[in-house]
Amino acid sequence: MFLDFYTSDLQSTYLVWPVPLAFLAWLLPTGGRAATTSDARFVRAYATFFAVETVLDALATGPLTKLLGLAGTPVGLVVLLFFVLLGDFRVLLLLQRLAFPESARERLLAESAAWTLAVPLAALALREALTLSLDALGDNAIWLIYELCFLALALWLRQVGLPRWVGPGRPLRLAYLRSVATYVAVYYALWASADVLIQILGLDVGWALRVIPNQLYYAFFVPFAYFRYFASGADQNAASTSAQASR
Repeated sequence: MFLDFYTSDLQSTYLVWPVPLAFLAWLLPTGGRAATTSDARFVRAYATFFAVETVLDALATGPLTKLLGLAGTPVGLVVLLFFVLLGDFRVLLLLQRLAFPESARERLLAESAAWTLAVPLAALALREALTLSLDALGDNAIWLIYELCFLALALWLRQVGLPRWVGPGRPLRLAYLRSVATYVAVYYALWASADVLIQILGLDVGWALRVIPNQLYYAFFVPFAYFRYFASGADQNAASTSAQASR
């Protein structure tokens, strides 16, 4: 019952579009919140780009691949994996850029890409190790392993990585970035919990649970990252730090 709803275009595409589309309808004509610092301008550009990407992701991995007959084919899998990695890249780029605002763009892109690729490489290695020790793993086990790996990364970033990256003197910036890591950890924990219900316990209700992290990932992440940034005082924190450094 829930599987049919979860795999429908209604759930995977049309129900995740309203929030990012409404966000873009507000942001593009109005310019959004006043962006007086380079970090704020980055957040605005970031939010615009990835809100559009969110809409395209839901379209490309759903109705479009079905319309073109690519669903279940190697090409369809490549499209799916591209958007999965891009969805994780958007998180790591935001964290890297706001933790290291003085870094060159090329370095930020390269390091964010490296962190993004670390998770699937770790998941593949872990799956191979488990395959050697267990009789058999289900075909979809890689997704549960991937989710647990990114959950571990998000928690590590929140507790260890981000405090090291940000350093002392920027408490509001650190609090904001940790809230982003927490948000990501929540939707990955929900995905993993749903897949435990589906893959291990064989419960159809897991597909219903999966709808919640899908909404958090597709519909609400970009607006959360945008509005939380300006509400958190992280931009004023950065401006104050820059002003002190220039004296």
